Amino acid sequence: MHAFISHNHRDKPDVKPLAARLRLLGADVWLDSWEIHPGDSIPGKVNEALGLLDTVIVFWSANSSTSAWGEHRVGVALSRRLRDNSVRVIPIVLDDTPLPPLLEPIMWVSLADGDVDRAARELMGVESQAQLLKLMQQTVEESGLAYRYFEGFGVMVGCPRCGAPSSKLDGWSALDHRRDDTYAGVRCGGCGWEEGGEI
Repeated sequence: MHAFISHNHRDKPDVKPLAARLRLLGADVWLDSWEIHPGDSIPGKVNEALGLLDTVIVFWSANSSTSAWGEHRVGVALSRRLRDNSVRVIPIVLDDTPLPPLLEPIMWVSLADGDVDRAARELMGVESQAQLLKLMQQTVEESGLAYRYFEGFGVMVGCPRCGAPSSKLDGWSALDHRRDDTYAGVRCGGCGWEEGGEI
């Protein structure tokens, strides 16, 4: 699947987790915040992507229903679908906003309940949650990435501030004797960035 993600920027918190899961399942996903960089022509990059895809995933919500830019992207994808049937259009419904007439007859996936894993399974044809996790784990293992788990934070492949590899990251822990709480996290030996929480 070569998928273009069409969405309103206000829906980004709902869009990114699903796009990331699709990548972990082997889909080639085009998301504006991953592909458009300072100095790039936004319409140019979008038109380039729309020419290379086979799937347009349309995140539909109250936000997207009022966006002329979003309607344009959906229109381009639908015209290709009608012209040569080369593009699959999949609406993802984020709330109870009615789909526009052109999208109504197309089978859609609901994300209104926030169940990102279920939506990813539906989009990729994965039968169970166990199979979804196995496929995502396989992708991580095949990537050859060196990653480490840090209690109080989670899995890290590198420092989010300076890009140091996980081998340059150190775990830390501290006890608040007054409150009898334990805290833990991760610290970068290169730039000093650190994060963590109560465990």
